[in-house]
Amino acid sequence: MRLTAKARPAWVEGAVNRRTEHASVSYGESRRPVALVAPRPNNGFTVQFLLKARRADVRASRILDEVRRELTFYLLDVVGPNSWPFVQYHCDTPANSRSIVHWSWHPTPEKKRAAS
Repeated sequence: MRLTAKARPAWVEGAVNRRTEHASVSYGESRRPVALVAPRPNNGFTVQFLLKARRADVRASRILDEVRRELTFYLLDVVGPNSWPFVQYHCDTPANSRSIVHWSWHPTPEKKRAAS
């Protein structure tokens, strides 16, 4: 009899609805997002890359590689299946502000109004 491990959450590429809670990921001094991240309904995360790299574009490829590494680290490796609250927390940490890859939290509009 074969025992199977519980499915590990993953991040998959797809469209992220900006009207719901999500995080944006930027690179370097530019605060322009290169990716958007949102939790999936069942488990895992949806990632929408806003930066596209062509084969000859070495800089964009390097940026996307670093962003993918951060996505895997913070979404899957650090906390595990319930890492969305940690993503929210990480957006306000000194480590985030010192990193080359920056995360920004975008709550739903209803949550923004309730907090003010």
